Amino acid sequence: MKQIKYIALVLLVAIGAAGCSDFLQKDPPSALSQVTFWKKKRDFDYAMAAVYKSVQDDDAGRMIRGTFSVQQPFFDALTDNSFTDNNENTFGMSLRMQQGDITSDMDGFPNHMYIACYRTLSRIHQIIFQLENYQGGDLTTDDKNFYLGQCLGFRAYLYHWMYMSYKEFPLVTGLLTLETQYQPKAARADIRTQMMKDFNDAIALLPDETYYQGRSMGYLTPGALKVFKTRIMIFDAYGETGVADAAKMAEVIPILESIKGYELSPTVREIFVQENQATNKEIIFSSRYVMPNRTNQVDLYFGGWQKMTVTRNFIDAFECTDGLPWGESPLTVPVDEALINTTDGALKDAQSAERAKLFINRDKRMEMTVTHNNIVPYPQDPGYEDIKWVIGGGSGGHTGFTMQKLIQPQSAVPPGYDSRSAPDIVIARYAHVLLMIAEAENEANGPTEKAYKAVNDIRVRSGQPVLPEGLTKEQMRERIRREWRIETCFEGGLRYYHMKQWRLMNTLNSLKDPMYQTAVVKWLRKIRYDVSRSAAA
Repeated sequence: MKQIKYIALVLLVAIGAAGCSDFLQKDPPSALSQVTFWKKKRDFDYAMAAVYKSVQDDDAGRMIRGTFSVQQPFFDALTDNSFTDNNENTFGMSLRMQQGDITSDMDGFPNHMYIACYRTLSRIHQIIFQLENYQGGDLTTDDKNFYLGQCLGFRAYLYHWMYMSYKEFPLVTGLLTLETQYQPKAARADIRTQMMKDFNDAIALLPDETYYQGRSMGYLTPGALKVFKTRIMIFDAYGETGVADAAKMAEVIPILESIKGYELSPTVREIFVQENQATNKEIIFSSRYVMPNRTNQVDLYFGGWQKMTVTRNFIDAFECTDGLPWGESPLTVPVDEALINTTDGALKDAQSAERAKLFINRDKRMEMTVTHNNIVPYPQDPGYEDIKWVIGGGSGGHTGFTMQKLIQPQSAVPPGYDSRSAPDIVIARYAHVLLMIAEAENEANGPTEKAYKAVNDIRVRSGQPVLPEGLTKEQMRERIRREWRIETCFEGGLRYYHMKQWRLMNTLNSLKDPMYQTAVVKWLRKIRYDVSRSAAA
């Protein structure tokens, strides 16, 4: 009898489960699904937002923190500007790379960039597929051109990062299936051809607006795509030797000169302060954040933790206000090197005062970029001139100097684990355009008036004198490269990729710092990552 009751109960449960199976499998009405999505114009807006969000996405389990956003400054840890002492994925695993240890199966930048690119490409290709098959009547031709232009432009943008980072990689231009998911590496020439086609097609499709205008606000624009396209053209112009092809450099100039609607901001500092960024006319493209929904931990990484140690080599690269090198200029304030580099904690206050002398009579960008001895001041930020953080412990990085450039002004206590701010991570700005014009013009035609004007506009903005007349092509080249280093440090990996294209990475192998007595790093010698991959996108 008991067994019969048990069987009846099992049958009752089974019947009940079968009867409500449709209910149990029904998605919540508010949830997005493939069945309910792609029905309205707004769905394409949501999808494009997912594309832009994907390059910021955090993977807490693997501590991936935005290869194309908040991690970008850590590319400078692979150059002569700085280094970091932490090997977490949070910081791109740049310490391991600094030490010359780079393999095809490592985490950090080599892996994160690959994952972020192909994850985002899958979203892009889904949008393109849905556009081609959309039956709704609420998309105008302009709408379709905008979405397609964004997709093609973003695909080219992702491939431009990979092209400068890896030697070869799979070239994916559509949705993959189970049968096609494993893709071989494509020839470098084929990758470049497709990338340039995407750039050109996207530029033609998108409205001729700036980053802060109309529908294009916050999106890729023709101006931004021209910046990334010409980066590749310049990168390739140096070839395998690091010597620029003058004819290829000449092709770059008219493209850069066609970028209109942007201008230099009054100061460099305000470009990176959150409250100024939405309408700043120097910014051409950035990874955007907004409080309280989309935030980052820039202040924690570079302020509270001071994870970007600045080299003395970089400190010495800043000119005095008369335009002459520190140490050669009569404006140089002599310092006690033994005191600056002491490890005696009892002399910390005296050491701090001595290091402060290095900032006297120097290019204004120095105090906007670098700080020392655990002090985080805001002398360039209106309303915060008298605010200083003093972060306990240590001496402000292993060399005594850390990065200041991206830290947000605030009167509260230094940031902790729970701190959040929302500064945009600037990827391209008008100063980059001017420096590319100066570089390309000098390599193509020598130190012409055009080359002088482009670089001098940037120098004058920061209170530095114009370059002296009569420079040779070689002298102008060195001045332009120095200007690149000073103006764009900790931005978008520019110093790292410049040193690769100029074939200067081997100059770092013996770099030492007077405060950090051992060799700073066993610097990465590879020209490009050559990570052997054929994994699915």
